[in-house]
Amino acid sequence: MAVPLADGAELSARVVAVSDQPAAGYLPILFALRALRRADLAALDALAEPYARPDGDDAGFYARERLVDHLDTQALDCWRAFTGRFVVDGAAVLDLMASHDSHLPAEARPASVAGLGMNAAELAANPALVERVVHDLNAEARLPWDDARFDVVLCALSIEYLTRPEAVLREARRVLKPGGACLVTFSERWFPPKAVLPWPTLTPGQRLAWVLRHLARAGFANLQTESLRGLPRPADDKYIRQTALADPLYAAWGSA
Repeated sequence: MAVPLADGAELSARVVAVSDQPAAGYLPILFALRALRRADLAALDALAEPYARPDGDDAGFYARERLVDHLDTQALDCWRAFTGRFVVDGAAVLDLMASHDSHLPAEARPASVAGLGMNAAELAANPALVERVVHDLNAEARLPWDDARFDVVLCALSIEYLTRPEAVLREARRVLKPGGACLVTFSERWFPPKAVLPWPTLTPGQRLAWVLRHLARAGFANLQTESLRGLPRPADDKYIRQTALADPLYAAWGSA
């Protein structure tokens, strides 16, 4: 089902799973989403990069490796499966702002995976990477690769740390082959001192709109979003007493 919007875009809804107690009618939900989207975009109109943030010392912050996962295992499994939808066999993949854990499912068979991050020890611990580059995108947005090098660019759990996300996404489009995809994913966990303003104050819908706006301004087409929420948190997870639900996942992507 789709509803046209005044700005020429179209808001569509697709049911991908149904519980044993489905909601009675999706049309009211779709119209509510349309109203929220208009409000989200209006709130973002005045925002522009470079974005301020509480802590600007990236070199100091990332000098020490952090070999920890930022999502629970349920969310990690779903996140890697989602990423695998974009990585066909033989693809050349660029993992931006990479760390020690792979963003690809175990069954993925890319031709190569290049990782760009801030800590050499974290990159060295990532078994999926065949190329490792330590590079600060907030200091220099330009990527050290030639035009049309990759089939997929990933930016996972990191877009909120970029002071110039549009500039970085323009670079992502430059190094993508025609038709290649740039996939931005995030959740509700981040390092508070490093997140740009106003990321912490935005709702999840506004964050998706914020990412979409930068993808659009960077020249990406065929923009889409997807979210996954409400899954059970693993019983052995250390946060199970705080919340019974797994970490939510949000994704926005476009093609070059």
